[in-house]
Amino acid sequence: MAKSAAALDIPESSDRSVPEIDPARMTLQHAGQVWSEYLVRVPADFVADDLKEPSIWRKAQAGSRNALRKLDRVTVIAFDESWIAEAVVASADSKGAVLARPRITSIPVRFDKLFEDDQYRVAWNGFGYVVERKADGHAMTQPTANAALAERLLVQMYPARVGR
Repeated sequence: MAKSAAALDIPESSDRSVPEIDPARMTLQHAGQVWSEYLVRVPADFVADDLKEPSIWRKAQAGSRNALRKLDRVTVIAFDESWIAEAVVASADSKGAVLARPRITSIPVRFDKLFEDDQYRVAWNGFGYVVERKADGHAMTQPTANAALAERLLVQMYPARVGR
């Protein structure tokens, strides 16, 4: 038996505001003579279905150096890296952009578990690997390029013995 959306506390599509893409999270991969290629990391509350909405690109299209143009290639990565979408820009103006049939690929969960101890854990925060306090989820370090660096920072958070 299927449960209703209200019973599962899932917001109706009209109740949920579609998040906009921050132009600072758009990276130019390649600028060619005819089209450009961009890599975009979307906010945490973004779902793949939001790519259908042209207004998500409003901030990027309003005077940004990374404004999309027709025929540009866009690779969109979910905040938690659970999916990736590849698309071509069908049309674009100052109010938004329309993507032509984004191809969405699911990315499997991590094979290896990230390091953790009783107080802290290494976690991906969308920008890099950070040491997170388990009690409240607070990021204790700046994002690092890989999990090994974050693991080293976690170990350095504990006092070390000096001398004998």
